[in-house]
Amino acid sequence: MLGASLALGATITLFQATFDSSNVRLEWEVTNEAGVDRYEIWRKANNEPSFTRLNTQPPTGQHRYQFLDTNVYRGAAGTTSGGPFTYRLSVHTSAGEQNYTTVLNATPSAVQRSWGSIKSMFR
Repeated sequence: MLGASLALGATITLFQATFDSSNVRLEWEVTNEAGVDRYEIWRKANNEPSFTRLNTQPPTGQHRYQFLDTNVYRGAAGTTSGGPFTYRLSVHTSAGEQNYTTVLNATPSAVQRSWGSIKSMFR
């Protein structure tokens, strides 16, 4: 439902997730931020029962935002998550909450998965 707008809310024109080495880059574009309090990024792996909040971002007026998910291979309590991954962008406004989702169906290579797991052990 891209392009939807709340009264005194955001107009989101893009929300996408792409692999960036062993990480996932989330990008979203906003044409209107009237009344926006914050953006929240959530992730859910195929084998997880619910979403986990990854980040909260206040509006800055820059119209294009991004977030790098550097823990994509670390699930709840340090377990390894399996894809596909569903990401949710929650836009909190003075008029309520609007949610957008995107699914990262592509599977990273074995090298990307291994490197992501190794990096997460040292965080």
